[in-house]
Amino acid sequence: MTEVSFFPQYEQKENKVTNYTLLVLRQIYNESPNLFQSFIIDLLADEGRNINIGVNFLQQVGYSCERGNSIIDGVIQQLPFQIFIETKTTDWFYNDQLERHIENLLNFNGQKIFIALANFDGLKEESKAFDAIKEKYKDEKDLIITKVEFEQLKYALENISDRIKSETLHNIIKEYEQFLDENNLLPTWKYRLDVVNCAVSKNDVINRKLYLCPEAKGAYKHARSKYFGIYENKNVNCIAEIKAVCMYDSKAKKNISISWFDSDNYKEEDIIKEATEKSKYCWDDGVQMFLLSDFKENINFNKDSRGGMFGSKIYFNFDEKVKDINDLETLIKNKKWSNFQ
Repeated sequence: MTEVSFFPQYEQKENKVTNYTLLVLRQIYNESPNLFQSFIIDLLADEGRNINIGVNFLQQVGYSCERGNSIIDGVIQQLPFQIFIETKTTDWFYNDQLERHIENLLNFNGQKIFIALANFDGLKEESKAFDAIKEKYKDEKDLIITKVEFEQLKYALENISDRIKSETLHNIIKEYEQFLDENNLLPTWKYRLDVVNCAVSKNDVINRKLYLCPEAKGAYKHARSKYFGIYENKNVNCIAEIKAVCMYDSKAKKNISISWFDSDNYKEEDIIKEATEKSKYCWDDGVQMFLLSDFKENINFNKDSRGGMFGSKIYFNFDEKVKDINDLETLIKNKKWSNFQ
């Protein structure tokens, strides 16, 4: 057992990544246990399970023993929890190793969470193997097994940033995000197609080169992607590049804030200028603006499974062979979704 340290002696990259990740999480817990719980709940939101790792204050709680029942007036309770994190930066997770980790985790009482931390984009077969293990343990009480990408971790940190009072913690998180980026742990957006249901707004999106949706919560929370696909009637017939995603707020000091933009090809001042001009289409505050360019039409990228698209969006992850939208057009034109799922 090795204590988490600000000065790790590890040489293996994944051990360093784990150490720095745990340092950030420890600092969040030190800031506030409630904040840490909110972070974990947001990180595991897709699991749809109740997660309680904080202190509960209860009253009039009933208990029973051999001598009978009793109702206690007040209870302060903290349930035990255990979180295992297995990190991979290059190699894949091995089934035998995963199952040993999970079996050991099951020996603990209370809430048990197993997090596989890695970049999963493009790893279809490996992801299926992971999902099979998750299915195997689905009936285990108080056990959550989940995959988390470094990018998801980054978003979960951003979601709690406005509740962090410590300037030191803000700086630690910024440095951690920079560390992930510099170590090529956040490259996946460059090869991702964000297919969005635009059945109602398709013409507006194409004519204005702009997609609008409410602020980034729930169904409207979009993972950073380089490409945008317009979905309608089981078909993506038009794709575009995403220049930037901005937020509009008329009450803020600056009406336009940039969530992110393609800094390799565009200047920040040009993005602000374009977003300001197109903000006239925003119906309210807290609107996300996807600035789009380089449209390609007549793509005919068909959903070949039954029914329409489940939810408002779906992602398709490719690899470094897709260097630009022309490569993407060539790859998916007249193809079916099942070819890439």
